[in-house]
Amino acid sequence: MVVLPPVNEPAEWNTNYILFWNSLALDLNRLVTSVAGPGNSPPSASRYLAILHLAINDTYFSINPDKSGVATTYLSATSTPPLPALVGADDAELAVAGAANTVLRQLYTTPDPSIATTSTNEIADLIQSYLDKVKVLDTLSRSWRFGVAVGNAILSALDQGLAPFNQGQYRVMPGQYKFDDDPTNPVHIVPVDLNNPNGPQKAIRPFTAPFYGLLGKRIAIQGKINGVPTEHILADPPVGFSTNNLKEYNFAIQEVYREGGASALNTTLRTPDQTVAGYFWAYDGSNLIGTPPRHYNQILRKLAVEKRPATDFRDEKNNADFARIFCLANVVMGDAGIFAWLEKYCFEFWRPLSGVRQDLTNPLHDPFWLTLSAPETNTDFISFKPPFPSYPSGHATFGGAFFQSLRLYYKRRDNLSFAPDEADNIAFSAFSDELNGISRDLRQPYDPTLPITDQQGTVRTDTGLRSYPSLWAGMFENGLSRVFLGVHWGFDAFAQSDVLESMNFNANGTVMYKNAQDITYKAMGGRGDRPGQLFPIGGVPLGIGIANDIFESNIMPTPASLQPSGRNKCGDPLPGEITVPIPDGPNGSNGANGANGTT
Repeated sequence: MVVLPPVNEPAEWNTNYILFWNSLALDLNRLVTSVAGPGNSPPSASRYLAILHLAINDTYFSINPDKSGVATTYLSATSTPPLPALVGADDAELAVAGAANTVLRQLYTTPDPSIATTSTNEIADLIQSYLDKVKVLDTLSRSWRFGVAVGNAILSALDQGLAPFNQGQYRVMPGQYKFDDDPTNPVHIVPVDLNNPNGPQKAIRPFTAPFYGLLGKRIAIQGKINGVPTEHILADPPVGFSTNNLKEYNFAIQEVYREGGASALNTTLRTPDQTVAGYFWAYDGSNLIGTPPRHYNQILRKLAVEKRPATDFRDEKNNADFARIFCLANVVMGDAGIFAWLEKYCFEFWRPLSGVRQDLTNPLHDPFWLTLSAPETNTDFISFKPPFPSYPSGHATFGGAFFQSLRLYYKRRDNLSFAPDEADNIAFSAFSDELNGISRDLRQPYDPTLPITDQQGTVRTDTGLRSYPSLWAGMFENGLSRVFLGVHWGFDAFAQSDVLESMNFNANGTVMYKNAQDITYKAMGGRGDRPGQLFPIGGVPLGIGIANDIFESNIMPTPASLQPSGRNKCGDPLPGEITVPIPDGPNGSNGANGANGTT
């Protein structure tokens, strides 16, 4: 069984039962990326965490209603499915245990032919190990059964199984600016029979969740911000679509060429602190590390503990505070994953490794260029280009939604005075499992039977706490960090006009960025399938908008009218077209403007 390394936080935190079940979810997140279990991609991980914390929210606030009326349940007596009746349930801790156990077991241990039996068994053992720590576990009590009923109701509303995350028969399409395979990792070698890992092997070309944006049921967006309708979609990238902004694109090439190249290249001008930032935020599904939603939850755990309303971890005020903030943060990330993946496979824009190597028209064209890349932490594999399109950045979208949700929550709770679209004054600090003095780059294959500390490799330096003057500043660096790894263009996160002091360079050759506290995300751009309209640029404002929508509407189910039809990648169906679900077969159809080729 995989030996998970200890986390960098006091054990006392998990004496609070909301943090306890969140801890299990985060351990599952890093286990499934280590054993190829379900929920091991960023969008699936965010969805699973959203489902869990909605179940916790509804269970807790059904038994302990918020007297202010702010923290409401997601389901109601009139929703479909309805919120189960209390029927005498009065123990919130036991009920939350029933809800969490129900949700996590269905999401992570439901047998599936795409998951090895040994992986499912390891996951079930981890869940059981947490359940064994629960001191009072009366599974016949009304409170436990109420929690189970709430968990099943949330699952009925939102669990779609693994089908929306499958890659089906997706194929990349050749062409200028088009996403394609990683030239340094073109295939993955996997067992023909997942239950016989030492048997025959085969090569696969992995693509992460190409149809999820089309098929994933929306969780809580209402399609409006401040009463103004919004689709939560983006402007076109600077080239290849309705615009041809070569100045912006060429600068983005220079930016990533200087700051995202492999460390050994003399053209790479990235500073040590920028390299630290790239690794700090990575969490690229690595062994024993997990995906970005885990890191954001780790950040929230520390911040929520520091800002808890009562000293005693088990105080009811803390239970209510944690239940709500973890629900809000994970729900906004759940919807952020859907819309980021919708746009990624709408535009199918290539990543910098492809752009620099293949763009014969650019002066920096270099067919042998290498990036620092996403780290394959705790393995002996080489770093890689994430197997999904570049625009928008998933990190930027998740981070925009996550940090904005925290800003809005604490602004209201603590009566803070900052504008929703400007910097806050909520300072924070955080650790990263990528740079903890334990994680390492191995020199031999990983041995799951041994602690990582007993395996030979180059240990990543423990860089300690990384501190920020505001959540706004963390949001900015999280988005920018992907440029420092060379896996994203700057515009994947935000418009250059919003974040650059100028298009000149510092004396050391790096880009002149604004101070994060001075940044606002105001730039808008056009979109070929929405003539005459303007939309945000990049993942950060996309995520911010999703968080604003969900916070303003107070975490309500997305109405049926806003759920996906499964037909088009970009825009509404053309006149006369029939809306049909996308098959588990060839790629879907063109966007309404046909700009994204034949996929």
